[in-house]
Amino acid sequence: MEHGLGRAGRYDRMIRRVLKEEGVPQDLIYLAQAESAYQPQAVSRAGARGIWQFMPYRGEQYDLERSYWVDERSDPEKATRAAARHLRDLYGMFGDWYLVMAAYNSGPLNVSRAVERTGYADFWELQRLKALPKETQNYVPIIIAMALVAKAPALYGVQVDPQKPEAMETVKLDHPVDLHLVADATGGDLDDLKMLNPQ
Repeated sequence: MEHGLGRAGRYDRMIRRVLKEEGVPQDLIYLAQAESAYQPQAVSRAGARGIWQFMPYRGEQYDLERSYWVDERSDPEKATRAAARHLRDLYGMFGDWYLVMAAYNSGPLNVSRAVERTGYADFWELQRLKALPKETQNYVPIIIAMALVAKAPALYGVQVDPQKPEAMETVKLDHPVDLHLVADATGGDLDDLKMLNPQ
């Protein structure tokens, strides 16, 4: 929690702005804490990547480019916009934010099947009936717990030293360029360039 909430400072303003622009609740920011602890380079065993842990097919569905040169699932702002749109689409399917979080974790098909099997379109009933995968049964309560801790860290004995967003300028190029060449040409630090361009 402490490391993730520290890193969150780097992305908090941007994530909240994008969630607001896309019309989804601000508290969904805590999915990124649960998914990756706000690490753009995070990669799961299953191949999910980035702050929001997009699988390749889901990233493609939301226009996140993936090629030899780039993987936009690791781009904090583009992936946040894609995640917000995906969450909004899930809300259109389920009409309940707890079910949306469950579907974000295990996929909309798993949640739809659990609802059809049990007749309950309520996360807590599906959890009680163990109708969802075990990880998903725990996922929503974990998000709620993370939100509570993040909003009042001292109350839970959590020390937070939020990182500040990096001061940077954006330069758009017409073609891909290897970051090693950019570092050589500018005299910049390669690790800094990689941190600023995780995609």
